[in-house]
Amino acid sequence: MEIYIVGALLLALFQSWLIPMTINIKNLHWMMGARDSSPTESVLLKRAKRASLNLHESLAPFLALVLASMYLEINNATYAFWWLILRIVHGLTYLMGTPYVRTLAFIGSILCLAAMAITLIS
Repeated sequence: MEIYIVGALLLALFQSWLIPMTINIKNLHWMMGARDSSPTESVLLKRAKRASLNLHESLAPFLALVLASMYLEINNATYAFWWLILRIVHGLTYLMGTPYVRTLAFIGSILCLAAMAITLIS
């Protein structure tokens, strides 16, 4: 299960820092400066930021459920695996502007969290 913690944290690193920075590389001078003013953000950068915020809403519950599963020695690896896959799909489809697949991936990731929680209490 440790691999899913590492995977989730790498996803957060990519989605919260690396992807937005890469998209916004034309504003490197601003990123390296005091950031007193805001540069114009592209639609893609705005999507990346929203996808990152959405991931962060789900990341803490995921980590808590994985750690609880490890502590209680309950095998939630399948749900953790699919949560991670669905969150990757969600982030990519958010960037590409694919609404229905993005929503299905989001709902699927929430169902994975619910299944992990149910497994813990049953």
